[in-house]
Amino acid sequence: MNKVHLIFASLLFLGCFQSPTFVEEPNPEIQGFIRVFEAYEEFCPYFAYKEIDWKLIGEEYYYPAADSESEEAMLDVILEMLALFEDPVICIFKFDEALNPYDFVYPYMREYQVNYDMDVLVENYLEPNGWVGWDDGYSAGFGWCDPDILPYAFLDSIPGTQIPEALASLDAFVADCIDLDLQAIIVDTRMNPFGTDLAHDFMGRFAAKPYPGAIYRSRSGPEYYQYKDTRPAVYPAGPEQYTGTVILLVGGSCIQTAEGLVANFRNFPNVVVLGDTTGGSVSSFSFTHISGDWYCRVVSETILTYQKYWIEGAGIIPDTYVQTTEADLAAGVDPVMNYALEMLEEYSR
Repeated sequence: MNKVHLIFASLLFLGCFQSPTFVEEPNPEIQGFIRVFEAYEEFCPYFAYKEIDWKLIGEEYYYPAADSESEEAMLDVILEMLALFEDPVICIFKFDEALNPYDFVYPYMREYQVNYDMDVLVENYLEPNGWVGWDDGYSAGFGWCDPDILPYAFLDSIPGTQIPEALASLDAFVADCIDLDLQAIIVDTRMNPFGTDLAHDFMGRFAAKPYPGAIYRSRSGPEYYQYKDTRPAVYPAGPEQYTGTVILLVGGSCIQTAEGLVANFRNFPNVVVLGDTTGGSVSSFSFTHISGDWYCRVVSETILTYQKYWIEGAGIIPDTYVQTTEADLAAGVDPVMNYALEMLEEYSR
């Protein structure tokens, strides 16, 4: 019996039994369960925050995992255990020969309230107001209007150095806003843009000076409440920076990269967050092997707001809340855009 099995045997004995009980050497399938349990035990930052007694959970699920007669049965036990985190990022999956992940299985899903409709947005708000969209420069992910007509840009993905034409289009947009001496512009992130390593690059186009960012929290020790917090700064980037007011549109579909961007961007004194509460899912993760072709995402870091409020499961509350209903969108109305346009008018007076 190896060290890991001894730990589980002791755990089970102390938690469940009043007299010594022999714990048999488990079948080989249990090794995958143990790897997942130990990886979360070492790295996951959620236990204290979510009041999860991980050792007690390990005790509860060890026997079903040990009694599993197949890999599939053991995976089901792992999925049931991981569902207790209520984190939609957690999943198990496979890698193909080119190391591309596939066959994702999520133990927990969360409903996200989408507060925009792309057709409504483009047809009723952007096309009548100098919509450039995907036809000029960068051809996907970053759309904008002529700033002389409507200073608006939306992000489907975050422009960064990996796609030079994307940054060139972004810089052209920013330069036009500066040349026009605009007091405010709209940046729309409701489309849940991705590109984690690009977010600071993007925000730097709107930073007058270095600004402290959100808090990136990971575990620093064996105790569940031992944390290591870092707060990367956002530095000015690009040939020019727009330092007027940025009206940042957000919603419940903003998770992961988009939510991290909002958490950092809202610390800028020139940014006003408008819309609905973000989705509340900002986990970073590593991988651990389960068995066969199966791997598991292991949550290793999360993001807190500048004021040290947890975002996971709660989201980021906007500075100004604007409700959007399905009836609004069905009627061709985008209440968040309407409010943002009113704000632009106020700033331009």
